[in-house]
Amino acid sequence: MIDMKPWVSRAERIRDSDGYTYADLARALVDGLGWTAAVNVATGLRGHVYGWPGGGELHTEVRPLYNRLGWEQAALLASWFRDSRNWPNRHPQKGSR
Repeated sequence: MIDMKPWVSRAERIRDSDGYTYADLARALVDGLGWTAAVNVATGLRGHVYGWPGGGELHTEVRPLYNRLGWEQAALLASWFRDSRNWPNRHPQKGSR
């Protein structure tokens, strides 16, 4: 079980438009929870984004975060984890920065 309260609080910063973005939150999740747990959070959010969250514990846990982020920011956050450029231990492609 993941305590979502600190992450919901961080998500509030996105809504406050203080320059904190979904990517900042994604990196904070990775730093705070580790890659696997952060991906699990993103997976739970993706279920809400697609409208099929299911009744599992993960989907229930991330619901407050989804509610705070809203559909668009939750979709962006979930997508950040699917972008291979953000994956740990990836080897940069030739010509990429």
